[in-house]
Formats: sequence, structure tokens, C-alpha cells
Amino acid sequence: MCRLLGIYGQTDIWRDIAMAFSQQAKFGHIPPAENQEPGHKDGWGITIANRNKTAMIPVVRQLGPAHEASGYREAVYATPGNPDLLLCHLRKASDIIPITLSNTHPFHHNGWALTHNGTIFEAESLPRDPSLTLTSDGSDSEHFFHYLLTKIMSRPQDQTIARTIATAVAAIDADYNALNGMLSNGSELYVIRRYRKWEAYYTMYYCTLPGCVIFCSQPIESPHLKPNNWKELPNDRLLRIYDTPLKIEQLPIALS
Repeated sequence: MCRLLGIYGQTDIWRDIAMAFSQQAKFGHIPPAENQEPGHKDGWGITIANRNKTAMIPVVRQLGPAHEASGYREAVYATPGNPDLLLCHLRKASDIIPITLSNTHPFHHNGWALTHNGTIFEAESLPRDPSLTLTSDGSDSEHFFHYLLTKIMSRPQDQTIARTIATAVAAIDADYNALNGMLSNGSELYVIRRYRKWEAYYTMYYCTLPGCVIFCSQPIESPHLKPNNWKELPNDRLLRIYDTPLKIEQLPIALS
């Protein structure tokens, strides 16, 4: 249960957006469940595309709330230039997954990175290639990541990565509340919205600016972003964002 941020394309205000996003660790929406502590304060992480847009490279992961972390500000302002692709994650830990640094998103493997919002129960049942080694302390999100990578690695030559992801997400029969996520290889960004409960919490919004598009679990409050510019991504949708100038492809999440 988390808050996600993705920025595809270059914008001079990306640092302001990332800093405004960190406030969702304190004020971000939470599920309408009993005994829920407010905020998303159980860890945070940042990853960006490399200069050639051929891989995602980790910047930093830390425990604790991003809005209070000097390391968050330092990471944002120490990152040179305008990254072509950036993912940030604020964690609100599920009851069944420990609060540890190794369970903090984003997860990385072979140039790919994933951030996820939701809980997958018995996620270890998801099939994955034996070459993919878990780095977390039992994170359901890393199991989900490896499941998607396995499907991508074994896809038919005539099937696109986007269609592979959409079909793979639709095929999951494990119990879960949401599979919202952002997956990237540095050149393309795939944004997933699929939930089974708590519609008002498991949201995904996007806002288009000249030269870039911003995705977030909920609209970011910033003087640079007009509230009415945010659009909600419908449930059971996958977006593929790619190329310069950027292009957006939308697919239904359904079995092919």
C-alpha cells in the first residue's frame, strides 16, 4: 500500500514535483480500513534512466518517511540535469510484509525497475524463471516483478512487451487487492492500474506537460500543476509511454 510517482520526458520542474510528492508520505490517501495509521512512512526509493535510456539505475532507498528525510532532498538535488525517466515510491507496509530496507521499492533486475501499490497474498505462487533471485525479505511486490519479467523473457517473438504485460496481469489468479504499478527498462514506461477493492485508494492519475507526462497515485499538490489537468486512468488499463516526442499507447488488461 503505497504512493507512486513516475515522470517520463524532461521538465525543468521535476525537482519541485518530486519534493511536492514527498509530502504524500504525510498527507497521502490511505485505505478505508480499520486501525490504519495515516501516511506512507515505511520507506522510500528513487530510480532513474541512465543517459542512454537503456536501463534503470537505482539512486537511493531508505527507511522512514520521505518528507522528513534529508536523504530524499539530497538525492533529488544531487541528481544532475533532467532525467528522461524517474520513478519514486513511498511505502506503506502491508501487515504481512516486514518493514525492512530490502523490502523498500523500487526493485531492480537487469536494467528493469518496478514500483508497486497493493498487496498480493501468497505471491510466491506466481511462476518465475529460476534465474531470478529474490533480493527482498519476502516482498510480494518483488515476486510480482519477477513474474512480469519471466513473462517478458519468454514471450513469443510476435508479441509486444505491452501486450505481454497486459495479458500476464490479467492472468494472475492469486488473491490481491491491487496490482497498480510502474515498470520500466529505461526507454519505455509501463503503467498498470488494476484493483479489486478500495477504488478511491487504488487510483492512478496522469498530467501532461510540454515534453513530459507525470503519473501519480493521486494528484500532486504543487503550484506548477493545475488540479484540473489531472486525469484518472480507468481500472484494468495499461499505458505504454515511449519515444521522443513522447507517445502514449493504451491497452485493456485482458487475456489475449
